Parts: sequence; structure tokens; C-alpha cells
Amino acid sequence: MSAWEKDELIGRPHNILLHHDMPKAAFADLWQQVKNGERWLGYVKNLRKDGRYYRTYATVIPNIRNGEIQGYTSVRRRPAPDKVAEITHVYREMRQDERSGTCS
Repeated sequence: MSAWEKDELIGRPHNILLHHDMPKAAFADLWQQVKNGERWLGYVKNLRKDGRYYRTYATVIPNIRNGEIQGYTSVRRRPAPDKVAEITHVYREMRQDERSGTCS
């Protein structure tokens, strides 16, 4: 889906897939939850290598061994079109809040 080759992604920061439409607060929430040992569910807009984008419904789960987080597992699914329309509006408002320095 991303048009990247496997060897182009391994060892690279995940944010090369980050689309500029994704609000910073969405990823801050993701990392806060998984670092606390909790599962995160959410909609993500990713950037393809060719400049286009694709959307997913993501589940991110911390991998905990002996009481410590050892890594993370992320499962992506095709999102429902009505949910994409809903979250597009929500994320647009979040980005506007980020630009204006306000919080929703």
C-alpha cells in the first residue's frame, strides 16, 4: 500500500510514512497509551512513496515481557468510509487547534 520496498523501510523512522494531515495530538495520544501498557485504536493517514496517501484503521499494542515494554505490534485494517469522513473532520479541527495554539 505504501509503494515502499521492505528494505527501504527497515531501520528507518516510521514517520517517513506520516502524512502532513495527521495531527500531532493523535500520535501523542498513541504513544502515551502504548507507553502506559495500553492498546491504542485509531485512524491513520499515511504518505505513500509516490506522494499519494492511504488510510488505515490501526491497532497498536505494546509487547510486554517480564513487566517491561519490549516493542510494539501494529495491525492495520481498511477503514470504513463513513468513519474516514468523520475522522477527517475531527483531525482537521485538531490541526486548526494546533496551529492556533488552542486545545479541544
